[in-house]
Amino acid sequence: MPHLRIILILLFIALNTINVLAQDKPFNVVNISKDGAQYIKFGMNLQVWGRYAELNAGSKIGKNEVDDTYDIVIRRLRLQAMGMLTENIFFHLQFGQNNINFTQNSGPSNAPLSVMDALGEYHFNKSLHIGGGLTAWGAGTTRYSANSSSSQLTLDTPMYQQFINTSSTFGNRNLSIYAKGDLGKFNYRAAITNPYRNSTNNLGLNSTVSTETPRAQYSGILTYSFFDKESLEDAYHKGTYLGTKKVFNLALGYMTQAKAMWHLTPDATIAYDDMKVLGFDVFYDSPLSEKGNAITAYASYNNCDYGKNYIQSVSTPNPAVGDGSLINGSGAGFIGVGTGNIYYAQLGYLFAKSDNQEKKGRFQPYIATQVAALEALDEPMTMYEVGANYYTTGTFGPKISLNYQNRAVFDKTLVGQYKQSDRLGMVVLQCQVSF
Repeated sequence: MPHLRIILILLFIALNTINVLAQDKPFNVVNISKDGAQYIKFGMNLQVWGRYAELNAGSKIGKNEVDDTYDIVIRRLRLQAMGMLTENIFFHLQFGQNNINFTQNSGPSNAPLSVMDALGEYHFNKSLHIGGGLTAWGAGTTRYSANSSSSQLTLDTPMYQQFINTSSTFGNRNLSIYAKGDLGKFNYRAAITNPYRNSTNNLGLNSTVSTETPRAQYSGILTYSFFDKESLEDAYHKGTYLGTKKVFNLALGYMTQAKAMWHLTPDATIAYDDMKVLGFDVFYDSPLSEKGNAITAYASYNNCDYGKNYIQSVSTPNPAVGDGSLINGSGAGFIGVGTGNIYYAQLGYLFAKSDNQEKKGRFQPYIATQVAALEALDEPMTMYEVGANYYTTGTFGPKISLNYQNRAVFDKTLVGQYKQSDRLGMVVLQCQVSF
């Protein structure tokens, strides 16, 4: 019966897609009330990657150590519905799956759809919405802790902003209660989360995530908007508006969880560390002329305290067998999170519309970089990306992206900080279909 329900949902969305495409809208909207104040939206996003990656030393495909690999990945699949059922009641349901490639289930993939968002909200007024459920409203401290995957500027969101939450679950959603709303030029989000328990015990001299029952996690982001305000309908921030809005935002975020981390002291007793993360970021997106050319810029800073020498590899999706013993992580991973300071920036330029109205395609090159100055590293980890998006209809629907990423890798040493030993690359061609 659950499979039958999913098939019926897919069939309903597919039948309504015709209307969506004809109306050139990002979602299919079904109005419940005549004035459109009560409505239900349906949406879908599919991202398929073709990838070549140079792999970190010690990475395995199956039982064999290999230096590089090619693979095809379903990076994301999303099916969702959301809307206002009454004047005050909002809901959001989203099903999906991430990172389906040849390593999934060690064979042909039959990965089921997972529940990614399931929440209900009560809207007292514009200044106060209170909700709860499985959600990303308390995901982290900076903009792309909760990202709108269909509107990303770069090939993928800066994943370290989601990995910063060491207790996060599938797709960086958690069981939370939250409040959000608009206060003049400000908007806010604040959440109390019941974190998932870590099941992997790596207790040692350096800080790791505790396997004990986790305490409550508290997080929030306060944003000031100089120009157009962004929607608070769902938790996910857009990466670019393709010149349709003028947005300039400054945001300050926090996240804390008592005794989330632990490590052994020299006398072999257990010491606990609180997880404390601060975030600051700035986002600018604006048209530059009536011809439709536009600029998108983003920069962020995180100060992260997870205890002594904590580090975490960022490897999404992993093309190799997962191996936590490798200092950089297996596959195309890099040390992107840890105790210390993390900096990130991206810049994109959208070319003007063609004078020929029949040519709707838009071209958007971009660059991005991450610098992780961490306590455990001899020098900062640096990662940079360069790429481009081609929007075939000038919208977020069909999009083709090409991206090159270059990352620093480090060697594990017996004494002292880890030292950079090499740089490796990855090339990805993506096709996105979205409505």
